[in-house]
Amino acid sequence: MVRALTFGFIGAGSIGSLFGGCLSLISSEKYRTRVVLFGREGHVEAISREGLIVVKGDERLICPEVKAFTSMEYFEKARSGEIPSTFDFLFLTTKAHAIDAAMREYKELVKSCEALVILQNGVGNEERVKTYCDEGKIIRALTTEGANLIKWGTVVHTGRGITKIGFPFQSRGNKEREQLRTLKEIFESAEFETIIVEDIQKECWEKIFVNIGINAIGALTRLRNGEMLEVIPVRRLMEESVKEAVMMAKKGGFSVEDKDHVAAMIEVARKTARNQNSMLQDVLKGKKTEIDFINGKIVEIAEKLGMNAPINAMLTALIKGLERSMSV
Repeated sequence: MVRALTFGFIGAGSIGSLFGGCLSLISSEKYRTRVVLFGREGHVEAISREGLIVVKGDERLICPEVKAFTSMEYFEKARSGEIPSTFDFLFLTTKAHAIDAAMREYKELVKSCEALVILQNGVGNEERVKTYCDEGKIIRALTTEGANLIKWGTVVHTGRGITKIGFPFQSRGNKEREQLRTLKEIFESAEFETIIVEDIQKECWEKIFVNIGINAIGALTRLRNGEMLEVIPVRRLMEESVKEAVMMAKKGGFSVEDKDHVAAMIEVARKTARNQNSMLQDVLKGKKTEIDFINGKIVEIAEKLGMNAPINAMLTALIKGLERSMSV
């Protein structure tokens, strides 16, 4: 028997559109998928006209069945009978600084969904989300897949990565663990390599160390991930920013895996060499960045400890200055 699953993506930019588009194209004897995106007006209009387009290498895949809406109000007015009002998996793929606004806007969908999946950069996001949502519904997802929304309606898969999923709060029962296994199967059916992890908080720190080494420096230099590795002074700055961040996180008592985080960051940059990281994409589009939730988080930890994190403080200040120059 084929099982129908409905997926919603709140804040469907690059990553939300990549995952949503690929999930909509799943051809499986076990699952039938329906995907709804919530995004900006230009993106929604393009999808409504031509379908969502996902570019993977030389392939140009059209996702005609993806539905898109600009707001909860528009969704309620325009939703047809073929689109359920509840979601099996509702994804939060906004920027971290937009969590509160998104949770308020889509509170009814959050309340009725079976599971809420936080697919974002940053650490501590789930603490903010749970003020609006039963923490028993929350799944945390982290990905190193690369994506770029090159124009409204078209997202390019710029680099393959790994997606990790897990529960950010207490251990769950059989129903919740089955949800996690189902999510893994769905992701893998969409050709996203996926791992279920027991301690997702450690994985959040591993991901933020990658972001710390890549995002702000890429945004400031305008270089793609692989290009940064080719410029020795830039590569050294990437490495030193991560070393400082790891030291501060450990001194702050956070759950950090004992591994070479610099090497892990370099490996991600190499695997996503063609990618313009998400912060660089934001800067190029004149949008507010997530600097406060990445390098700025390290500065915040250092200040609480009465210490300094000069490299991350410098990168944070430069990005904030850049945002000011764009009048974000």
